[in-house]
Amino acid sequence: MRRVNQVGSLLFFVGALSVMWASWALEYYTPLGPGPGFFPLWLGGCLALLSLIWFVQAGRKPREPIPEGFIPARDGMMRIGSILGALLLMGLLIDVLGFQLMMFAFLLFLLVVLGRRSIVLTLAISLAGSFGAYYAFTTWLGVQLPQASISWLMKLGL
Repeated sequence: MRRVNQVGSLLFFVGALSVMWASWALEYYTPLGPGPGFFPLWLGGCLALLSLIWFVQAGRKPREPIPEGFIPARDGMMRIGSILGALLLMGLLIDVLGFQLMMFAFLLFLLVVLGRRSIVLTLAISLAGSFGAYYAFTTWLGVQLPQASISWLMKLGL
């Protein structure tokens, strides 16, 4: 189990370094205050420090066997794979179909396959999480979210 924790901490450390590296391309400080590179730089630095602490702590613990059930069974691996596949598909198609449709499909898929709630609740959450979030971000916060690049979807306002 010690080795698993050390590998996990190193993965988080590499992720933290990549966040810090990407934040260097952003402006650290502006005349109005902290710029867009301020938060990711410090967040990445804190994550890197905590990852190193986790690595040292894991190395100081005595060896123990991997507990039973640590590696998920076949159905658990299928659930993990379906979530990762849905995330990948959303990332690939969000610029083509737009935020609203892709987030609706993503939430609907996750809630139907993994949530097992009533269809009315599933549809309500999917609609609020996609179209409602799009409206809130674009109208109230002024954030640009991806719109569909297919002409007939653009005409529908998606």
